[in-house]
Amino acid sequence: MLTQYRLTLLPASPCRPRPEWGYRLYAALLAMAPAPFSVDVHEDGVTPVSQFLSRQGEDLIWTVNLLGESCRAALSPILEETREFYLEKDKVTLRVADRLCERVPDVETLLDMGAAHSGLHRLRFCTATGFKSRSRYLNLPTTRLIVQSLIKKWNGSFPGCVIEDEDGEGLEALADGLRCREFRLQSRMFYLKGSSIPGFVGELTLENRLSAFQRDFANALLLFSGYAGVGIKTTLGMGGVKVN
Repeated sequence: MLTQYRLTLLPASPCRPRPEWGYRLYAALLAMAPAPFSVDVHEDGVTPVSQFLSRQGEDLIWTVNLLGESCRAALSPILEETREFYLEKDKVTLRVADRLCERVPDVETLLDMGAAHSGLHRLRFCTATGFKSRSRYLNLPTTRLIVQSLIKKWNGSFPGCVIEDEDGEGLEALADGLRCREFRLQSRMFYLKGSSIPGFVGELTLENRLSAFQRDFANALLLFSGYAGVGIKTTLGMGGVKVN
């Protein structure tokens, strides 16, 4: 199951919000979670949470995606009932003014959505998005980097529907079948724990030129990016994606 919460947050006093507050909100959320979940959540290769903070006019929108049933069971009650979150380091209280929730019940539903999709995807990168390869940060997207990131997140989220691609040919075929139609991107740093991580924000439109099952699956994978995020540190607030 994929569960997405969108919480509208209002500061209790004047302040200057930053995208990096997403990490501090995540820390506040984990502090309220059941102890076993808080300990186990980072044990596996893919953390079953992606989240980011963005602006919508004067409002702060905190998008939290729960990837899997155990994550939903642990965190949904907190996200549905908490009226305010306190950021200890900034001494700021953020009150919940509104909350929306949507769910994709299972992987079959996501695949059905992919089969019904037109094949034209506009990805809006709301927070700094980046990749890492051979210990180096990469701050420009390619279809291969995007697909590689999403396959890893898919396998962590759907253990019963793992994408097996030992020789990498499937990844290359999917990436080669996606064409960049247009893009408007700009560099953006993400500041985390005293470090600055290079990335980008903006929009990228991809056209799916694959056929048959590969087409449907690539569509589902790109729709999945709206829940899993793209690239590194999506649990901590990077790589937040909206799909149109």
